[in-house]
Amino acid sequence: MQREGRVSIRRIGSFVNDVFLVKMNGERFVAKRYTNWVSLKWFTLNLYGLGTVRFSMSGRKRMEAEYYYNDYLGRRGLNVPQVMAADAKARIVLFSYVSGDQLSTLLGRSRAEGLTGRRETDASYGAGETLGAAHQIEVALGDTKPENFIVDRNGRVTLVDLEQGKFKGDYSWDVAEFLYYSGHYWLSHDKPLRDYVESFIEGYLEQGNARVLKSASSPRYVRVFSLWTPPNILYGINKTLQEA
Repeated sequence: MQREGRVSIRRIGSFVNDVFLVKMNGERFVAKRYTNWVSLKWFTLNLYGLGTVRFSMSGRKRMEAEYYYNDYLGRRGLNVPQVMAADAKARIVLFSYVSGDQLSTLLGRSRAEGLTGRRETDASYGAGETLGAAHQIEVALGDTKPENFIVDRNGRVTLVDLEQGKFKGDYSWDVAEFLYYSGHYWLSHDKPLRDYVESFIEGYLEQGNARVLKSASSPRYVRVFSLWTPPNILYGINKTLQEA
């Protein structure tokens, strides 16, 4: 269906993400362009994760994965954006807009204010529940850092950015990335962080396998995140995973 009217487009995200907010007749959408130069981001991460995880760098393959897994997970009841349209030649996908805050933004505010609230803890539970549900149907997400979870006012989360998704991939990496990367927003392993980690674990075990949590405590994952997260934080999160 062709739509006519006023349209505005604004880039959102960082310079390595070709993501745009599209406003059309008062409605909002998100457009994502999968260009190969963006793969510089994934090339760098492949170097950091050498021997632990491999990311897809092809723009075409990342577009295909994101289109497929948004549709696949959405039809199975997971909270993901709806695919509205796609142009394979231009490598652009148009998604429904999801209102809320990135979980990473909430964690950054919490760090500045020196506390972690119920909304962040609820979001951690929801993220764990989402990962567990995806793993239950044999989908590994590949890129699960907190900025890829949009949190609404009630703490409900929506998963975005599925361009690294794959069937029967590394489920433990998904858990490790979410928790160990979240840890760099804390200065010490305190009770709010433990509550955050335990909420994630509780949500994950709704449908996920405890063996995945144990595997995520492997030193090979910890090594990757030592570049971002202090060792005392990594140790505390790792210990909580081992006790799960």
